[in-house]
Amino acid sequence: MMTVHEVSKISGVSIRALHHYHNIGLLPATEVTEAGYRLYDDTALERLQHILLFKELEFSLKEIKGILDNPDFDRSRA
Repeated sequence: MMTVHEVSKISGVSIRALHHYHNIGLLPATEVTEAGYRLYDDTALERLQHILLFKELEFSLKEIKGILDNPDFDRSRA
């Protein structure tokens, strides 16, 4: 598991953006500690990669959420 700070450091996404993604349900934390720290696993990091890909393709965050939450979304094809 990785903290928001660690995810920010390896991905180049700001902590503030990661918090925003969490708050809008785009990138929910895998776990939240009793102290309120957000923790992310490899599946969440893969989802973040998809988010960054779709952002690069100029999709809105709302559109990205719809794509990633669609049960027909094929992660391997993306």
